[in-house]
Amino acid sequence: MTTPSIFNVVVTANLAYQTNAAMLGGIMSYVKTHTSWNIILITGRIDEQKHFSTNEIDGVVLDFVDNKIPKWIHALDFRRIPMVLNSNRAAPVFPSCPCCRIYCDNAPIAATAARHLLSKQCEAYAFVHSTGQNWSDERGELFSNAIRAAGGNFLWKTSDRKILSRLIAAAPKPLGVFAATDILARTTLDACRMAGCRVPDDVLILGVDNDTMLCEMSNPTLSSIPLSSRETGYRAAEILDRTMRGEIAIGEMPDVPYTGNHVVERLSSARSFAYDALVRRCRETLETEFASPIRIADLATRFHVSRRTLETHFRDVAGTTIAEEVCRLRIEHAKHLLSTTCDSQEKIAAECGFYNASHLSATFRSRLGMRPSAFRLGR
Repeated sequence: MTTPSIFNVVVTANLAYQTNAAMLGGIMSYVKTHTSWNIILITGRIDEQKHFSTNEIDGVVLDFVDNKIPKWIHALDFRRIPMVLNSNRAAPVFPSCPCCRIYCDNAPIAATAARHLLSKQCEAYAFVHSTGQNWSDERGELFSNAIRAAGGNFLWKTSDRKILSRLIAAAPKPLGVFAATDILARTTLDACRMAGCRVPDDVLILGVDNDTMLCEMSNPTLSSIPLSSRETGYRAAEILDRTMRGEIAIGEMPDVPYTGNHVVERLSSARSFAYDALVRRCRETLETEFASPIRIADLATRFHVSRRTLETHFRDVAGTTIAEEVCRLRIEHAKHLLSTTCDSQEKIAAECGFYNASHLSATFRSRLGMRPSAFRLGR
């Protein structure tokens, strides 16, 4: 049989979720650089393509949501047509169909969350989860176990938004709250306002997904654990492509996990910045202006203090210098762009406040012990 030059691939993705959007970005990154697909994208929009010939389909990437199986699926022979299945359920949705299953490995995520919030020395800890979602239940169970194993006081898990503000108000302070997603972290932030609790003075909040728009438009900004969703999409596309080309047997497609193992810290869990108004205002400014040239003298003038007062006060409260904090923010943003975009290092350097790509590379080697390319998608 002659291998076609272009494969017809149906991709379903609910783009309302950051994880799915990132995975789709990874798929597109692989396709652009390694192969040629005719992608039939189904996102649920009312104005998108509804009908296509199932006889011409060569592969499928199926986002299984809310136990809904598209009717056209039943017309496909998955002994002949390879499928990538994005499902976090404990068992495969189609047990009789071989597939490459994308799933979330919650253990590193929960361990990272516990480690981050425990480092803030909170009086108690809690978890806000998503109702009826196995992945969320598992995430919460692993987090609570990690907190208790470290001797922490784990109080409760809840998915009931109606009582969340009451639970937060009644808890010992400071309270460290791990939310299953950034959306739930935002819900927790709103509940804190209703309870009259300050974030991060009284309550520290950490989410998952690192939805940059959502996290940075919140006030205070939300700390989050980014997931390797884009890299997982890239890997899944590679497996599907090789299977359609006959390099991998359909029954031998490997599963692909995604996870998260570091925190992008913003103000919602930056407890050290919470106790002093001057330092907090300075940190908020750095968080929004780190990509621009920053002169400490200009900051001091803006906050009506001497340069020495600002530098000393910041170091005493935050445990780091202003220059070190600016460098850390630039590195974190560069790591995010390197792992989620195909932008050149020169462009990323400019967007993050480095002089050029050489300066970016030198900073990564000296601070992290590795080159920027180590964070590249599909490395």
